[in-house]
Amino acid sequence: EEKLELLKLLERVPIPIKESIEEPSAKVNVLLQAYISQLKLEGFALMADMVYITQSAGRLIRAIFEIVLHRSWAQLTDKALALSKMVNKRMWQSMTPLRQFRKIGEEVVKKIEKKNFPFERLYDLGYNEIGELLRMPKMGKTIHKYVHQFPKLDLSVHIQPITRSTLRVELTITPDFQWEEKIHQNSEAFWILVEDVDSEVILHHEYFLLKSKFAQDEHIVKFFVPVFEPLPPQYFIRVVSDKWIGSETQLPVSFRHLILPEKYPPPTELLDLQPLPITALRNSLFESLYSERFPIFNPIQTQVFNAIYNSDDNVFVGAPTGSGKTTCAEFAILRMFTQNPEGRCVYVAPLEALAQQ
Repeated sequence: EEKLELLKLLERVPIPIKESIEEPSAKVNVLLQAYISQLKLEGFALMADMVYITQSAGRLIRAIFEIVLHRSWAQLTDKALALSKMVNKRMWQSMTPLRQFRKIGEEVVKKIEKKNFPFERLYDLGYNEIGELLRMPKMGKTIHKYVHQFPKLDLSVHIQPITRSTLRVELTITPDFQWEEKIHQNSEAFWILVEDVDSEVILHHEYFLLKSKFAQDEHIVKFFVPVFEPLPPQYFIRVVSDKWIGSETQLPVSFRHLILPEKYPPPTELLDLQPLPITALRNSLFESLYSERFPIFNPIQTQVFNAIYNSDDNVFVGAPTGSGKTTCAEFAILRMFTQNPEGRCVYVAPLEALAQQ
């Protein structure tokens, strides 16, 4: 009896199934499609399985979406989120997005779908034109209202290279729809996704919550994304609704005129130098500061000594903790006392105890 019912459903579901009906995956596939398509079961043989699909499909597919999102798999993320929304809304992505407004009757929705008129082009039509298109003049205003209540965002972007491998992105999001509290409630959730040129890898993702009281405002989101060499021609920024099927905006970000900073020189190698004695300071008072602690300077202090103590050039010393960088800073202070005894200097330290020393 179960097989007979599965075979009947198999003929009614919209997407053909390759596996044999004996396979467990085929059964799950048929029941999931039947659930999304709102097909009714004729018997009771599959009722228990359908209850499981009803209770668990949404949660399981949502979990799959979150897993593939955190693994940065762009295409799977797109498919998993789309499937999650289809299960929750119990409608297919190929249907008109206006099906999500439950107050539009089935007859009107079917007329819209039969016209095969691109949903995006409805934005450009007035309510009279929509009424004429569907040959339902009385419904023109209603459909026009719902078209403009469907979540739609405008995007613009400014990018700034920070290093040769990092871009700062400033994304401006402008809501372009009419907020209706009964439909949108207090907030609408979106996912911001930055994908590579092949839409294979998600380079950045974040959750964006649009609240009703800010529904008319511009929103600026700032984040950083990596960039690789050779420089790709572009990235793609997609902002996708977390619950509305068909609510998605994509913005290509061209790198045609992007100028990256020069490459940083590699770190200075630590040379195998003869350690300098503290007498290199050529000042008995200065030497007395160190004589009780050590007789010679360590390799890093030796290598930077001439640049810091004997010149006024700007110097950046980056070295691990405990490598004697504080002594290097003292070289600069001692030089100031030598060159300008009345001068003052500023020493900035991360810990108060260090500054007091």
